[in-house]
Amino acid sequence: MSTQSVPPTGLELMHDPKLLAAHLKSQKAAAGAEELEAGLFATVLGNMEKNLSIKDEENSDAGHEAWGAIGVRAVSQALAQRHVLGFAQMIQHALGVDAGATAATNGMVPKQISTEKR
Repeated sequence: MSTQSVPPTGLELMHDPKLLAAHLKSQKAAAGAEELEAGLFATVLGNMEKNLSIKDEENSDAGHEAWGAIGVRAVSQALAQRHVLGFAQMIQHALGVDAGATAATNGMVPKQISTEKR
């Protein structure tokens, strides 16, 4: 029976400075990678919204572009948080950061996964 690494608990992090530093590095890498993925989505969705939107006099009000940009950013961040493209995991893998442990501490996967054959 083999198990994948279990992310450290809060008490373990407090008592081991090296473990805490590695955990913080992993969290920063995950946040940065997710933000990059959201930025890519925002660029694509923003261009799509501008090219596909209907140009008429109703859309010429002062806040139309601002609200459109806010909506595009919200959708982009939601897609990135759900790892739709998987760029964030690829970046974390390239950086050598354990994406599975980062996801587990964020509540995305179970803490322990057994690979025992039945």
